[in-house]
Amino acid sequence: MKRTAAMKRTVAMSALCGLVLFAAACSDNDTDNANSTDASASSTREIASSVASEVQGSASAAASSVKATASAAVGNVQDTAYLQALESQNISFGSTEDQVAAARTACDELSGDTSLDATRVKIAETTGLDDAQSRTLINIAVPIYCTTNVGKLTVN
Repeated sequence: MKRTAAMKRTVAMSALCGLVLFAAACSDNDTDNANSTDASASSTREIASSVASEVQGSASAAASSVKATASAAVGNVQDTAYLQALESQNISFGSTEDQVAAARTACDELSGDTSLDATRVKIAETTGLDDAQSRTLINIAVPIYCTTNVGKLTVN
C-alpha cells in the first residue's frame, strides 16, 4: 500500500514536471526575450531537480521498506524452524524470546572463537538445560542462524 502511494506521487510529480517543460517550450515570448527563456529554463531545472529528489527519496524509502519486510520474513522463518526443532527434541525453557536469544548467544560465542565446549557450558548456565540439551540446542541453532559456524560442530 505504501508503494502504491509512492508510485502515485512519483507519477504526479513527473506529470507536473512534463507540464512545466511543455509550458516553457510553448511560451510566446521565448524567441523574443532571451532572459525569459533563461528564467524558464532555470525554473524548469529547479523543478526537475526537485522531482528527481522526490523520486529518489520515494524509491529509497520503498527499497528500505521491502528490505525490512524481507529481513523480518527470513527472521520469522528461522525462528519458527528453530523453535519447532527444539520442541521436537523436547527442549523447553523460558519464553520463545529466551529460546531464540539462546540460539543467537550460541552463534555469537562460536563466531567470537569461543570453543564449542565453552559455548555449551554458557548455554547450559544461561538456560538451565543439561549438557546434552545444551549441545542439542547448539546443533539446532547453528545451521539455522549462523551457517558459517557449522564446521565447528564437529569438534567435539
